[in-house]
Amino acid sequence: MSKPKDLSRRGYNSKRVSRTLRFSSRKDYENDNNNRDDVMRKKECSSTGRISFNKLQLKGSIKNRLTERAIRTRLKDDEPTISTFNERTRGLRHKSCTMPKRKFGETSKLTPSTLGWYRVMIEFTRRYSKDDVIHALHNAIFPEIFIPHYWRTEKSYVEFFVHEYSIAQRLQSVERNVEMDDGYCLSMRVRGKCPAVSIDREFKERMQLVMAKRYNPHTKLLDLSKFHADADFRTIFCGLLHPQVMSAALDIIEKHTPDLEALNLNQNHLSELDSFENVEQRLPYLKIIYLADNNIACLARLMVLRNALVTELDLKANPLLQRYKDHSSYVAAVREKFPKLVKLDGEKLEPRILFDVSDIYALPRAKALFLCDTSGGNIICQFLEQYFKIFDSDNRQPLLDAYHGQAMMSISVPSASQVGRLESFWKFNRNLRRIVNNGEINRIRQLKVGRLAVVSTLAEWPRTQHDPQSFTVDVTIFTPNMICFTVGGLFKEFESANNTAGGVRYFQRQFILVPAGNGFCIRNEMIFVTRANRSQTRTFLKPQETLPLMGAFVTPTATTEIIGVQNELQMDHQDATSSAAPDQPDDATKMQMVQVMSAQSHMNMEWSTKCLEENNWNYSHAIFIFDNLQKTDNVPSEAFAEQVFRSFDGQPIQ
Repeated sequence: MSKPKDLSRRGYNSKRVSRTLRFSSRKDYENDNNNRDDVMRKKECSSTGRISFNKLQLKGSIKNRLTERAIRTRLKDDEPTISTFNERTRGLRHKSCTMPKRKFGETSKLTPSTLGWYRVMIEFTRRYSKDDVIHALHNAIFPEIFIPHYWRTEKSYVEFFVHEYSIAQRLQSVERNVEMDDGYCLSMRVRGKCPAVSIDREFKERMQLVMAKRYNPHTKLLDLSKFHADADFRTIFCGLLHPQVMSAALDIIEKHTPDLEALNLNQNHLSELDSFENVEQRLPYLKIIYLADNNIACLARLMVLRNALVTELDLKANPLLQRYKDHSSYVAAVREKFPKLVKLDGEKLEPRILFDVSDIYALPRAKALFLCDTSGGNIICQFLEQYFKIFDSDNRQPLLDAYHGQAMMSISVPSASQVGRLESFWKFNRNLRRIVNNGEINRIRQLKVGRLAVVSTLAEWPRTQHDPQSFTVDVTIFTPNMICFTVGGLFKEFESANNTAGGVRYFQRQFILVPAGNGFCIRNEMIFVTRANRSQTRTFLKPQETLPLMGAFVTPTATTEIIGVQNELQMDHQDATSSAAPDQPDDATKMQMVQVMSAQSHMNMEWSTKCLEENNWNYSHAIFIFDNLQKTDNVPSEAFAEQVFRSFDGQPIQ
């Protein structure tokens, strides 16, 4: 009898044996499952009208998933039978997600755009012409018909815009099913977006032509309803819903029809009216505004019109109507914002029961110049001309002669939360609200003492360009021992790196002058700088960009009136020569006329005064005589020579 083999000597052990037994049993189990799968597969093959994609479902292959998606897109009439594909592709959804699962091939729902426009972008269509693509899209959404607006072809895609939500929704529903003649399916995306605009000179000229044909001079009504749909705007988008386009339109209205009384803005998809800021000053006669069929959500968007004398308003078909439970509360809310309203949404309103109080009196017109002593006007004028001429130059070192040896100066700007951080001036900021917690050291450090410290600080400012037309001057103290006055206005800041124009700033500078030698010098100065608002930026360097500093004391109203008289004068010379001499003006008016005359003619103050005196202070006749003499070269050269002023310490300025 043979002995049993010693398995332990050959390296075998009981664990190996048990592992082998487990492998054999598992293999038998898999064979049984395979036989069962064969039976089930035969049953599936025997069924009719079913298509299986089991062979494509390899383990998590992205390439296979894309292949299956392409096949299902092609076979539109096939009914998918495999649920494991959808389950596997949706497996990344979080269990707590409450959004309903989308079916395979289902597109996301297109929400209505508040802007009223929808962009359609189609990729990889360079080999097809525009007509072929549009023809395929029309076939896909038949019987719907649409007009593609603002077609644009790029390297890898084309885009166009549609204006109707129903068309955009229909195009999105077939965004993967538009088939070309060669069998290629277009890849298309539809999103709510407004066409971009680029406002240039040609754009404004076309706007002006369209607005001119829509203006009715008899009723003084400008019809801008559905402005973007005008036939002259076929190739460009000119939608008033863009604030830049609306601002350009208001600039054209202000320039050409300032007496406008009625403005129709229906069906322009307007959601805000920020461009109408200070409309009561730009269009003082505007009293009828139509804003029906827009996207104004609340009455707060109309607060920019609260100072205008609006007597008729149309707000039909706006979302704000849904905020009120009934019509009476809606009317009451509107009349609270516009108390002079007589007609709302085409219906006359009942007169309000008010106390017997007279209308509000208009405030007196603001003046650009106040002099406590008229004899100081000439000195202040010379000071400002010399000072800002040097300040706007490339070298501010000559300002050393303008300051006292112990001069003091401080600069302050508003908080960053109000106007943003003014980078060029923030490091000099001595706003006491900012440094109150930083101790006495910082408070003293930001106070510049001595002419060298003052001028060194001013030399660190970026290059500037002041607008004398915007200056306002208040002379509060004028004595032989001290002059105190405040000047405010606008200047443009230039970036020092590339010398490009930056933002427009508003400034206010308070000077205290004391006698020094034969003149005056600055003993104390406080400077305040902030951002200019929209209306100030719009009026910067207008109407004349080359106006010298001699026009600093002239109010914008006076300048406009004088320029208007001059234009009328040039149109009719006979009336100008035969016009009667006006009454003698007072001293302050004479000084303003001399400054404007010098600004318009570029003559110095002496010859400007002589020209006005010889024409009995008739500005229109004086400027007319000057033009005629200048055309014949009969104006002496010394009339244009710069006057040599003494500096503030008595030395002549080169």
